[in-house]
Amino acid sequence: MHKPSEYLPAALAGLRSRLMPDCSETLRHGEHSATVTRTGNPSRGEDALTDSEVSEDVRVLATAADFPEVSKGSLVEMSGKWRIVTSARTDPALASLSIGLSAPLDEVLVKYRRPGTQIRQSIVALAVEKEVLDAWGDNFAPTSTRGWFVAFSQTDWLENTEPHIGDELEIDERTMRCAAVAKRDGYFFLTCRARR
Repeated sequence: MHKPSEYLPAALAGLRSRLMPDCSETLRHGEHSATVTRTGNPSRGEDALTDSEVSEDVRVLATAADFPEVSKGSLVEMSGKWRIVTSARTDPALASLSIGLSAPLDEVLVKYRRPGTQIRQSIVALAVEKEVLDAWGDNFAPTSTRGWFVAFSQTDWLENTEPHIGDELEIDERTMRCAAVAKRDGYFFLTCRARR
């Protein structure tokens, strides 16, 4: 007989082992690693995404105790592929954790530069191409354009100053301008769009 606080973890363990073993994956965040269950594609229209957020690709269910520090914006590895956490929600009992994840990030070589300065660096980064809202074009209403969401380790960054909005990145022979910068889990996260 389970205590009330043990019902959800027991149900989740049964779901993974007996009912949906083909949907099980291994998720890793920092030093924490555990089996999670894919629960489907993201809900349409659930969350309004800003131009600085990466889109959700898949959702998984985990035991909250397995990932105490996972939150929106965390960098995680699932079955050998790096992804960005787009959402993280617990149930009312704080036993299970529903995690939204981005599409897998590809490893790319980025040529980084800051116009008007000597700051230039080639850096290996994790990146995913995405659709961003372009609110600054010559159009009457915002339009969608292609952009990149880029993550690279803070230890690989060789400059004294951190990445800035307006810095330029060349990815696959396309020049992008940095539109937003954030720091998390030892990484810089940059949202980039086509240079104007």
